Amino acid sequence: MKITKWISLACLAFFPLVSHAQVNDAVRALKVLPAPKEARIAEGRFVIRPSTTILIGNAEDRTAAETLQQEIQDRTGMKLSINTVIAASKTTGHISLGRLTDSGLRSYLESQGVKAGDETGNHDLDRPDLEKPDLDKQGYVIRATDSGVLVAGRTAQGLFYGVQTLRQLLRTEGPGGGGKTLAVPALAIRDWPSMEWRGVSDDVSRGPIPTLDYLEMQIRTLAEYKINLVGFNMEHVFDFQTQPLVPPKAPPKQAALTPGEIKELVDYASKYYITLLPEQQAFGHLHQFLKYEIYSDLAETPHGHVLTPTNPKTYDFIRQIYGEVVPLFPGPFFHIGADETVELGLGQTEALAAREGLGRVYLEHLQKVFEIMQPYHKQLMFWGDIAVKYPELMTILPKDMIAVPWDYVPKPSYENIITPYTNAGLRVVVAPGAGNWGVIWPNLESAFVNIRNFVRDGQKHQAIGALNTTWNDDGESLLDMTWPALIFGAAASWQPGESSIDDFKNSYDWAFYRNNNDDRTFAEVMENLDRSHTLLAGVKLDNASHELFWSDPFSEVGANMAAKALPVTHDLRISAERAAESLVLNRAKAHLHRGTLDDMLLAAWHLDTLGLKIQFTSEISRFYWDAYQNQTDKIRVQNDMDEMIDINGRLESLRDSITQLRKMYAEGWARENNPYWLDNVLVRYDNLALEVQARIVVVQEAQRQYESSKNLPAPEQSGFFLK
Repeated sequence: MKITKWISLACLAFFPLVSHAQVNDAVRALKVLPAPKEARIAEGRFVIRPSTTILIGNAEDRTAAETLQQEIQDRTGMKLSINTVIAASKTTGHISLGRLTDSGLRSYLESQGVKAGDETGNHDLDRPDLEKPDLDKQGYVIRATDSGVLVAGRTAQGLFYGVQTLRQLLRTEGPGGGGKTLAVPALAIRDWPSMEWRGVSDDVSRGPIPTLDYLEMQIRTLAEYKINLVGFNMEHVFDFQTQPLVPPKAPPKQAALTPGEIKELVDYASKYYITLLPEQQAFGHLHQFLKYEIYSDLAETPHGHVLTPTNPKTYDFIRQIYGEVVPLFPGPFFHIGADETVELGLGQTEALAAREGLGRVYLEHLQKVFEIMQPYHKQLMFWGDIAVKYPELMTILPKDMIAVPWDYVPKPSYENIITPYTNAGLRVVVAPGAGNWGVIWPNLESAFVNIRNFVRDGQKHQAIGALNTTWNDDGESLLDMTWPALIFGAAASWQPGESSIDDFKNSYDWAFYRNNNDDRTFAEVMENLDRSHTLLAGVKLDNASHELFWSDPFSEVGANMAAKALPVTHDLRISAERAAESLVLNRAKAHLHRGTLDDMLLAAWHLDTLGLKIQFTSEISRFYWDAYQNQTDKIRVQNDMDEMIDINGRLESLRDSITQLRKMYAEGWARENNPYWLDNVLVRYDNLALEVQARIVVVQEAQRQYESSKNLPAPEQSGFFLK
């Protein structure tokens, strides 16, 4: 391309870019996630018209162009043409996607105060307060005037990221912001990542196994926010040919990931500049193998979770499973797991651990796995929770390995679990968590602090990346609930230093849902759902857990849990119902990712049903105790019984709420996952509903006994422990 192809864009007077430390207000006004490092907004705007063309100079940039084309079509109905620059007679009135390797394009940008560097991306900055931008690989620039828009990157990946930012810059014009005209404000942006690798790890081995369509949607969505590494925590869910007993099966199809599906995912992810990171456990978390008797000699303890390092067959087993999995993933990394090996030293390895020390046994196993992996030329990652306890033994580990320290508790600092590895010369990827395991709705306030501080400390100690983790400890979590935590992780790992949680919340409605103007509808929904954790923590119940929901309200333990929660259930239900009401009334405000609202609504009803269960448990017990203590008053006893078991009585209402929620959950599961494992969750709904139904029968029998003998069974005998 020649400079003349871009000269029509140069109608805005020269202005210098300023650093991220100086443009906070300008960046906040853009509401872009991740927030760009450098930006300057000027007067004017470029209006998208049906005649506007998206111009590309390289066929590799078509995916980027198509994401922009689709955004504009979804929001206006206009489908812009995508043409090559060579075929275009002029650029005025168009959106041009170019490469910083073009000298004419760089000269134009330099003339506008946008430093683009030389052919290699190197340049001297005249402002020492700025960090050197990595425009070589992933950085980009955007220049918009009233006559056109230019997005440029040195590579296709950088250009793709620039286009994702441009998508968020398209503002709707018209009455109340609800018109069908899109415009880009006149501005200049220069941006680059603070961490080379920005990742998400999804647990697909403990319950939900996503469908291929959902996994592809997940990849597309994460790429919008500049995630470039997606990991799958796999234990037994690959379709192993050498281990035929293990892969899960669920009609109508095999539930395990097949080689063909993985190849399709790898190819699909590459279009969006995402590297797939397989995590195939090679130490702990292998119960789904070791529960079978044919693997008994490989288990540290019978039918446990941990491979024993004392049996040479262990390493034959690892060679077999890695021989099937590793070649399917062409990326540079492979995650060997190796976390939470709590059984190590308690079984077959007991004597060896006593003689050589547990730390040495653990680290030598990792070293042996490293040797097994050498023919594949992968950079091996391992979870850092065990090795960090033995900093004096770090020399056992090859320097090519990458430690992944993890901690999901919100803390002011995580340096103590990062520096033992960096001091030993090992590279590090930090792993915060999305806070989605074991809870009805992710504990976002906790997760946001965890992500913010952990990523900040990782950047401080030159971590090569961040791997934000989701888990399915009880097999119930649905991923569409975790998007706020995942997008915040994407923003924090791209942005420098400590990211602002408040700025993220204020930008989220626009950046994720394209909810117009300054509306915070969906951020407020998130805050209402998240309030459940704060309320229950205030009465020392930790959070809105599945355990609390599934507890039998007519057992002594369940009744005691309900009694603790009762003081906050009014506020819990008010928050949940406000969230549900807002989601129903404002669904149309989401112009992007609208489907994710369904899981939010499910969470709202789930939390409301939790509160209802706690309240009704108390009220039912109170009615029964009142009847029991006033058995000489027949009318009073009858009224109390009616409140419990009459049509629309408390027990019927509670049972009906549970069965309705069961249906909603099954629909939510089907939106994301294969049928495998669903029955293991639905049986919990069935069991809880049966417990309520059984209590209806108990009260009916008590009523018949009273009618014949004028005596009621004792409350505790009938399952009513709360006076």
